[in-house]
Amino acid sequence: MSPSRLRLRAGELLLANATASRRIIPIFANQGFLVQSACPFTTSRSRQKGVISKQALEHASPRISSQQAPKSEMAQRMRGNINEVGSEALSVLIPGTFVLPPLSGFPKSLIQKLRFLGYWCLVKGQEIITNAAVKFTSKPSIFTRAAFKAKRSALIPTAKALHRTMAEALASGDRDTINRICTRKFAGTLVASIDGRPRGRRYGWELVGYTNKLFYPSVKSHRITPISREKYAPIIRQAVVAISSRQRRVEYDARGQVVPGSEKEIEAVENVVVVCLVDPKTWTQSEWRLLGTVKPTTLEEWKQEAVLLKTMMLQNR
Repeated sequence: MSPSRLRLRAGELLLANATASRRIIPIFANQGFLVQSACPFTTSRSRQKGVISKQALEHASPRISSQQAPKSEMAQRMRGNINEVGSEALSVLIPGTFVLPPLSGFPKSLIQKLRFLGYWCLVKGQEIITNAAVKFTSKPSIFTRAAFKAKRSALIPTAKALHRTMAEALASGDRDTINRICTRKFAGTLVASIDGRPRGRRYGWELVGYTNKLFYPSVKSHRITPISREKYAPIIRQAVVAISSRQRRVEYDARGQVVPGSEKEIEAVENVVVVCLVDPKTWTQSEWRLLGTVKPTTLEEWKQEAVLLKTMMLQNR
């Protein structure tokens, strides 16, 4: 099967066409930098069962007999296909990502509030167990230290740096930086928005400062999960970091003059999603990339996606 067909299959398994799917929010879409994208991303909630199945990878990989090619070539092709799927999977929010909203976003009923917190506690517990299991598998032996070190303390500085760099690159139209620090699909959306700007129009962006420092920034989700059950399948590491900031934006016309009324300061709370791949052979990690921002989870969405999770779990048994 061709790489394009393999990517399509991976997308089908990870995205799960859901009527209740949420969307990755294009960063600064509400500030005029970016034309609103119609590219959907799901947050279907699955963990171990929400990965690409062994049968899917076997179906996607080319069938080569021992007479046609040596085993080393077969293994090399299989690894290449899995890595390609891993690259595509970076552009998708991991199924099971739960972004707890502020108290103002909780359900009104006390019973619903408690039920919502119960779902969050369950997901958070699964997240901790899954991450610990991945770390345990990196131990050469039971009595040695794990080779994989998550370094959770680096998540917030990384997300803040990527968030700021991307905003400055988007404002200035720096396509190279966007392609370097963003996932493939997200970079494509941002570059397309730059190409669609009126001729001669320029933008400026400045981070005035971080706000609500008592509560932000904070790690809303940190997930480490393999994309399949294959022995050396790449592992996706994804973090959602909530950032509260005051930002200043301005537009310039073709003569370099400030467009009247365009200079604004806004306060925004953004759930920034950063992702990377981990090599299970060497336990080395790729560079972090920006996936976008995501809306907080709601009780209604979670209930609807729980049905999808159950279906996906049954299909992957």
